[in-house]
Amino acid sequence: MKLSPGDPVENYLRASHVSITAETLASTRKALGLDKPVPVQYMNWVGNLLKGDFGVSYSKKVPVIDLVSEAIVPTFQLGLFSFLILLLTAPILGIISAVNKNSFIDYIVQALSYTGVSVPTFWLGYILIIIFAVSLKILPVSGRGGLENLILPCITLVTPLVAQTTFLIRKSILEQMEKPHVENAVIRGVSRKKVIINHLLRNAAIPIVTVLSSNIMFLLTGSVLIEEIFSWPGIGKLFATAVRTGDFPLIQIMLLFFGVMSVIVNEITQIMIKYIDPKLRLKEKTGM
Repeated sequence: MKLSPGDPVENYLRASHVSITAETLASTRKALGLDKPVPVQYMNWVGNLLKGDFGVSYSKKVPVIDLVSEAIVPTFQLGLFSFLILLLTAPILGIISAVNKNSFIDYIVQALSYTGVSVPTFWLGYILIIIFAVSLKILPVSGRGGLENLILPCITLVTPLVAQTTFLIRKSILEQMEKPHVENAVIRGVSRKKVIINHLLRNAAIPIVTVLSSNIMFLLTGSVLIEEIFSWPGIGKLFATAVRTGDFPLIQIMLLFFGVMSVIVNEITQIMIKYIDPKLRLKEKTGM
């Protein structure tokens, strides 16, 4: 943050409608504690954090915790709907592609996945705006409102994730199909449905859960560009504004938020993996 262009003190003074002079810069820098060495500034911030003082936004002049609290709901809303789309599409496409390897359906799914991975997110967002908001006028272009406002940002956000996750699920299923127990099940005449559910999905569940969990963090932290394009008032847009204005207190609390969310998602993932894989539960019980 210290190496980023711009002076946060100047931005602070502009937001306060105070004339920028050498004297006001020096006095404000001292009042904000920005004249001290970086390690001292950090320790002061940690000390205030432990006391429940998260700081005040330089640009908005309100407690940063209030700004983050307001932005969390729109981001969670966008992330939840995007994750539901991901959950309902990627596993199905990956399984269909894998069990129909080298078929016309497989080639179509792979072609769509390659396209989804290759298309830049910002370009996709603008194309969707031009088609559905400007030309057809059937969807709103920006802002937060009803469910219709979620459609374009959700599609833009989730498209590369669906494509990437479909590839990974297809790969995991194909690896399981080569295992001896799956081949034996097919030879024994086990129905295709039972082979997919009892043998392929069960054994491919761990990498699938891991991939989906990692996508949750991307949906929460990787939505900066999407929220900027669609003027979505969430964490991503707030973070982008904070970086542009050099709003240190706001940047710091948001980085802390991203870190805490990462730890929470990782812990939930580990719990789910242990629940799915009995071997891991047995190892934990025996200590081996």
